[in-house]
Amino acid sequence: MFEGVDTARLLHGAMKVAVTNHTLIANNIANADTPGYNPTQLDFKATLQDVIQGKRSVALRKTHPLHLGGRPRAGAKFERKAILSKNDFNKVDLEHEMNALNKNSGNYDLFGALLTKRFTQAREMLQRLR
Repeated sequence: MFEGVDTARLLHGAMKVAVTNHTLIANNIANADTPGYNPTQLDFKATLQDVIQGKRSVALRKTHPLHLGGRPRAGAKFERKAILSKNDFNKVDLEHEMNALNKNSGNYDLFGALLTKRFTQAREMLQRLR
């Protein structure tokens, strides 16, 4: 999928997508008590691919092709559909969202650590060439 892509560019793109994902998850958590609210989920892989290809779009997982004024993305996958709702038709599962936020934060930290390691290796290589 990301064949021929520089690791630094891939990791930087992954960090950017993780920031967008964090914002969406935080928005879902903030709307946990909003009647009729449907949570949005980022299609991380498709969005990262778009970032690597230089596209500025954010690929959101949608429960209906017309949501957010977008058209259906070919091959979009849903990891989890919000089926159950509370009496006010709010479909936010707070436990799921908190777990997703924790996982996303861990991924961001991992991407940052790997990017730091990549630049450290490049710096050490350049210092040896002096």
